[in-house]
Amino acid sequence: MKRAGFVKVCRGLLAGAFAALAGYTGTAAHAQERASQPSPACTLHVWPGSSLRSTYSGWLHGGLVDGAVNGRDGYRKLPEKPLDTARQKQVLEGIDIAAALGLAGYTVVVHPETLDSRTLRTTPGPWLADGGACHAELAVDDVFFQEDVFSGRSLKVIYRYRSFRGAATPERTFGQIISEKLTLFPPAKPEDDPRPGFDELAAAMGKSIKDFGAVLMAPPRKKR
Repeated sequence: MKRAGFVKVCRGLLAGAFAALAGYTGTAAHAQERASQPSPACTLHVWPGSSLRSTYSGWLHGGLVDGAVNGRDGYRKLPEKPLDTARQKQVLEGIDIAAALGLAGYTVVVHPETLDSRTLRTTPGPWLADGGACHAELAVDDVFFQEDVFSGRSLKVIYRYRSFRGAATPERTFGQIISEKLTLFPPAKPEDDPRPGFDELAAAMGKSIKDFGAVLMAPPRKKR
């Protein structure tokens, strides 16, 4: 009887040990499964700008804003809607913006509407209230054609960037004006085909995104 009782006790202890081991293994597997799950998704929200504006600087007159857009006296009239909001949206959607900004893995959302300059400059928190805990924001503040007697013709784009990591205040803010040379826009004569110039503008804007990303990712300058 004593031997039978001893065997029964041993079987009970072994059963308990196996049960405990099974529970530990299950917990460890669950922990490993949680660790292998991806981190919360991050999103990059992008906004195009308003229609192309213009400035000019030359020998005969100064830089009247939108003189070329409106066809004022002394200014070569620009073609209609060479780079409006809808066209900017198309350009932005055709670029891997997340890669250009060093945000690999981010889901990109290009919004159809613009954000006004005052909102971009004065809003302390995110421009998009429900952007999520991990998100970044890129907006075109202004886009304009500049013709200068010294430096020639160029497309200039002002970008504003912010990134957020679970806080209401941005982890980083950055703004920069990017300039891209133009040779085909605007057409030399009103009767000339404007499409090559339009294509050049779109390509210049696409390049400006990549150039902005290069500046954004550049290491900070050392203080002297």
